[in-house]
Amino acid sequence: MPDITAPLTRPWEYSAFAVEVSAREMLSPNFLRLTFAGDALHHFAPWGVDQRIKLVLPLPGGGLADIGLLDEPTPHPSEWYTRWKALPVAERNVLRTYTPAAIRPDAGEIDVDFYLHSPEGPASRWARAARVGESVVITGPDARNGWTGYGIHWQPPVLGTFLLVADETAIPAVRNIAAALPPQARGIAIVEIGDAADDVTVARLGDAVDVRVVARGETEAAVRAWGSAGADYAWLAGEAAVVAASRRVLVRELGMPRERVSFLGYWRAGGALVD
Repeated sequence: MPDITAPLTRPWEYSAFAVEVSAREMLSPNFLRLTFAGDALHHFAPWGVDQRIKLVLPLPGGGLADIGLLDEPTPHPSEWYTRWKALPVAERNVLRTYTPAAIRPDAGEIDVDFYLHSPEGPASRWARAARVGESVVITGPDARNGWTGYGIHWQPPVLGTFLLVADETAIPAVRNIAAALPPQARGIAIVEIGDAADDVTVARLGDAVDVRVVARGETEAAVRAWGSAGADYAWLAGEAAVVAASRRVLVRELGMPRERVSFLGYWRAGGALVD
């Protein structure tokens, strides 16, 4: 594994990694795990928790638009993203953000769990059809730059008690957070799930997390019923409108300090947040 304490050797906090789909596994009716593999992933930083990565999905006919993303070293977003934005929409690779379910730099592998939305968006559609050997590009933190914390929102100022609020799309992050908790931490995870069969993905998070599964549309009420309960920190992720409503309950109604609430909209009902 690369030395994560090493001095900066790359111009930016992240790199682009060329990978291939190496395995597929249906975890539940609505969750598909794809494993991505590639020699470049030996340099991928295994920060864990809610670490964000970006998948650059292949064009409909395959391949990557000529935007310089795989140049060495990886160019700054002001270069490759600007070139991507200048392309006609039909000629752009779809970009989507995920949290890895597992990162194995020694093996050169990353697992990504896709929640298969209905109706399907482009990422769900691609994942359902993706076959072993298909080429993809992943952008994420590069261990050659040492610790940067790039793409991580789980950063509690103190942590004794906590609240996690999530839907299916944030379950990989919730699992990672639970695995990284210090011994003294205790908290509650309110997880909104549309299909009870997907409950298996959150059933076992360890003794530190009391998992409370709620049905679609019940998250805001569950947060209100929970009350502030003296939590040191809250982390919210999932559908953007639900996350915003839950944050309002915590801050405006329950008086939780804003600086102790981390939140991120992972997706928006009816369409993508941003590319």
